[in-house]
Amino acid sequence: MDQISKIANAGALSARDILDAFDIWLSERVGEARAAGMDLAFHDSDFDIAPGREPPLVGWRHMLLAPGACPPDGPDWTVYRLQDQGSAANSAKGSVDQEGLRLALEALGYGAYLSPAQTG
Repeated sequence: MDQISKIANAGALSARDILDAFDIWLSERVGEARAAGMDLAFHDSDFDIAPGREPPLVGWRHMLLAPGACPPDGPDWTVYRLQDQGSAANSAKGSVDQEGLRLALEALGYGAYLSPAQTG
């Protein structure tokens, strides 16, 4: 299986090594953004592999954004909206559209996590 999971990169790292490094990197960035009360934007960058350095693999760039801010220009950025994006809009409308929320969660594959009362 390790032979199959090898991917083309200068350090000949396995896919598992890269995913483990990304997991650690992303968890740290999410914690950093939450502590700062910000959203998180990130994208892939060239791998920088330096054995002995902590972390040994870096392959992502990030930026903290003000809650609700537009993604940065440039490469394909992924934005994690970690702050409450809808409190002002929802309070203006009075309440969240529960049926619309349920349908959206089911469409995204989270239907199994809804309580029976939420599924109608």
